[in-house]
Amino acid sequence: MLLRRVPRPVPHDGAVTDLLPTDNPDGPSGPSDPSGPDGPGGPERPDAPPPNPLPSPAASATSRRRRLWRAARIALPVLLAVAVVVAAATVPVDYVIESPGPTWNVLGTVDQDGSGGADAAQVITVSGAQTYPAEGALRMTTVAVRGCPGYPVTLLDVLGAWFDTNESVIDRELVCPETMSAEEVEEANQSLMNSSQSTAVVAALLEAGLADTVVLEIRGVTDAQAGAGFVPGDVLTALTVDGERTEITGYPQLRALMTTLAPGTRVTVTVERDGTPTDVALTTLSPQEVGAPEDTEGSLLGITLTVRVDSDVDAQFGLEAVGGPSAGSMFALGIIDALTPGSLTGGQDIAGTGTISTDGSIGPIGGIQQKMAGAAQAGSSWFLAPVDNCSEVVGHEPEGMTVVAVSTLHEAVEAVEAIASGQTDALPSCQAAN
Repeated sequence: MLLRRVPRPVPHDGAVTDLLPTDNPDGPSGPSDPSGPDGPGGPERPDAPPPNPLPSPAASATSRRRRLWRAARIALPVLLAVAVVVAAATVPVDYVIESPGPTWNVLGTVDQDGSGGADAAQVITVSGAQTYPAEGALRMTTVAVRGCPGYPVTLLDVLGAWFDTNESVIDRELVCPETMSAEEVEEANQSLMNSSQSTAVVAALLEAGLADTVVLEIRGVTDAQAGAGFVPGDVLTALTVDGERTEITGYPQLRALMTTLAPGTRVTVTVERDGTPTDVALTTLSPQEVGAPEDTEGSLLGITLTVRVDSDVDAQFGLEAVGGPSAGSMFALGIIDALTPGSLTGGQDIAGTGTISTDGSIGPIGGIQQKMAGAAQAGSSWFLAPVDNCSEVVGHEPEGMTVVAVSTLHEAVEAVEAIASGQTDALPSCQAAN
């Protein structure tokens, strides 16, 4: 048997296949080419590596699934993030955003800059008595509200408001309950505005000494009391409960009495009709039955009252599309300024807010911080704030603004007169009242 020495392989960077013993040293294709790079007798060139085999169908499918899974893992978080952003920007949430609203100088016209265009009406027009020209400004302040029916807000709006020092985010139920439609909210706010205006007239006339007697006139009744027997124009004079008669001399007294009566209490309402006393028996209603705020205490008669005084002086109000009761104190000051000689403000720009009662009490309101900011933007350097709002005032006063705490219309008049004269050292501050 013949043995042939197999040549040693040449070092190579790639895979090398050794030559195996064979009976044909030249291989099946004949002798190697002597003109090759190794020359005659040199080492043989190793075989080239075989081509990669084609992947099987199963391997291709697995590879595609892996690529799809990797793409899905990348795309899914992006899609989720986009969905969250879209939802945050479009889906309404049950919050209300309060921001500074416009102000109006009650001594001027309804256009906000007070320029008094050809068609601009006066904010307050007093008739029935001599009136006097006014100077300066007594600004009623407002809050712009978003989030009530017809003006929805989104999560992005709420997030932006949280980072804005002039805006507040509050529960919608505290401002416009979900059970109320946009029309009902507007109607309720307009009713509060109308009531504050008529009450401001009474309080101003009593403060100015131009009236003595307060009259509560019935304007209408709720559906629940439609058959009670009231007639529009009846004047409420007394209320009898369990045989005890109380003469009614003003709305604050009536409201205080009603807070002590549970819903369903039988009462007798005495009215004066065409100069003749008439008794009307009825059962008091719960605040919810007449759509009153949830925090209303006691019960209600279910009647609509107009408060007036025994005076020929009247006031008309030119503002429209503004609701709520918080301008009452500034309306009263504007009426007093019109009815008294000289300029009450001395030319100063004074803003303020607060509800008003017929006895001159000034009550707390919502959005005090936004109202101060709006007044500062309008140019006011003085602000009259209800004493009961002082805890919300301290630490939030706009730069350059002095806030004076007041609890009655008489105190507000004295504060304005002190500001006009420059004698302001003794004016009560919210820091002292808080």
